[in-house]
Amino acid sequence: MQKAHDFFHKYLSENISDADTVERMRNVIAEFSARAPKIVVMKCIDGRVHGSKAKGYPPTTIRFGRTDGNIVSLDRSNFWFWNRIDRAVKDAHFNTPETPAVFIAFMHHSPRGLGCATHKSNDTEALKSVEAQVAEVRKTYSETELYVMGGDTNTDIMAETLIFPGSYRIDTENVIQYCNLKKPRDVFHEFFLTNKLDDVATSRNVEHKTPDELLKGINPEVFTNFQTCLNMQNYLLREITTNIRKDRGDLKRLIRPDVLDYIFVTLDRVSMPATLVGPILYQIIWNITYALYQINLIDHLGPEELERHLDHAEELVCYGDGFETLPRNKAVLVKTGRGDDIDALAVAKEVLERNRRRYRQDHKPLVHINIEVNGQMMSWDDFNDNVGSRILTMRRNVDTVFGEEVAMLTSYSYRDEKRFYPVKLNQKDPRMAYPADIISEINSALKFSNISIKAQEAIYKASFIGASKV
Repeated sequence: MQKAHDFFHKYLSENISDADTVERMRNVIAEFSARAPKIVVMKCIDGRVHGSKAKGYPPTTIRFGRTDGNIVSLDRSNFWFWNRIDRAVKDAHFNTPETPAVFIAFMHHSPRGLGCATHKSNDTEALKSVEAQVAEVRKTYSETELYVMGGDTNTDIMAETLIFPGSYRIDTENVIQYCNLKKPRDVFHEFFLTNKLDDVATSRNVEHKTPDELLKGINPEVFTNFQTCLNMQNYLLREITTNIRKDRGDLKRLIRPDVLDYIFVTLDRVSMPATLVGPILYQIIWNITYALYQINLIDHLGPEELERHLDHAEELVCYGDGFETLPRNKAVLVKTGRGDDIDALAVAKEVLERNRRRYRQDHKPLVHINIEVNGQMMSWDDFNDNVGSRILTMRRNVDTVFGEEVAMLTSYSYRDEKRFYPVKLNQKDPRMAYPADIISEINSALKFSNISIKAQEAIYKASFIGASKV
C-alpha cells in the first residue's frame, strides 16, 4: 500500500495548494458568480473533458453531472439528475432573477485519438444521448427559468460546439479556422493586449502584467497559473457583459472585430434571453482562446506525451462530487445521477484497467470517494446524514465493482472550498490507503461539534502542509 499512499499524498498536496488559491480568490470568484448564469453541465466520465477551465468558469460556479457516455435515466424517479437541475433553477430564481439558469448536455469526439468509449467512438450515438436529455429537460422547464443547450467537445484541443434551440451551432474550431487564428493573443484587439488592465485589483493579482504578457508562450500564464486564470476569467466576463449592454461596438476594443462579427452572424439569429448573450459570448471567446493554447501545446509534444494527451491516461477513479480542481485526464469521474452508479463504475474500471496496461502502476487500482457538503456541519447527525452514511452507500457500489483489489481514499469537501478532508469510516479496512482521518477523535454525538470538526480540519491542513515541505 506504500505506493498508493505516496500517490494519494502527492494528490492531496496538490489539492491543498489549489484549494488555498480558491480560498484566497473567494471574492474574485464571488464577483464572477454574480455576473454569470447558474449553470448545470452534463457530460461523460471521460477524464479528457474534465473541469471547467475550457469553458472559462472558476471552480464552484458550475454544477456538473458525469455519467458514462452522458447516458442518463430521464425517468422522474432519477432524483439526483432532476434535483441537480432544480437546485440551479431555484438558485437563479432567487439570486439572479433576470437571468435564467443554463443547462448544457455535452457529447465528445476525438479526430486524432479515441472517441467516447461507451459509444464505441460512434459520434451519432453520442449525439442521441445529448438530444434525448435536451428534449426532456426542455419539456420540463420554461425558457424563462432554464435555457437548454446541447454541446460537443473535441477532446484533442478542447474546442467546443454549442448547439442552440433551432439547431443553430457555434463551433469554436470553425471560428479559429475562418478567422485564421494562430495564437491565443490573436483573439483580442491590440489595444487590449498592450495596455495594463484598467482594474486595480485584477492588475495587482496578475502582477501588473499586460494581457499580451499573460497570453504569450507555449504555456501562457493565463491558463497555467491558477490565480491569474481566475482573475482573467472574472475580468473578461465583467468587460464583455458590461460592454454588450452599453454599446456592442465597444467590444471591438477588446475582441478582434472580425472574430466578433463572425460569431454574431450566428448568435444574432439565436433566440435567447438578453441577459444570457454576454455570458454565452464570454464562454465562446474564452474557449476559442483555450483551444488555441491546446493546439500550440500539442504541436510541441513528443510522441509519447502526445499519445497521453490525446488518449485516455487517467490514473484513478473519482466517485462523487467536488473534483473540479483536478487537471484534465487525471481521473475518470463518476457522479450520482445516471440512475445506475454500478454500471458507470464498471465502465470507469474498464477504462482504468486499460490505462494501467499501457502505463504501468505499482499499486492496486485507485478509487477516491468524495462527498461535497453545502454549508456547515453543526452536529454528528449532520455529519452522518451528509457524509458518513453516503460514503458507506457509495463504497458498497465500489465493493461490487472492484472487490478487494482496490486502494481507496474517502473524504468530504465544502462546495465553496474544494479541499479534500480524509475520513476513515472503517479503521480496519485494509483497502484504505491514506492514514489521515479528520473524525477519528470526534466520531460520536457526544464529541462532535462544529468547533471540534473545524479544529480537526485546521490541524489536518497545517500538518499536511508541514509534511509536504519536508
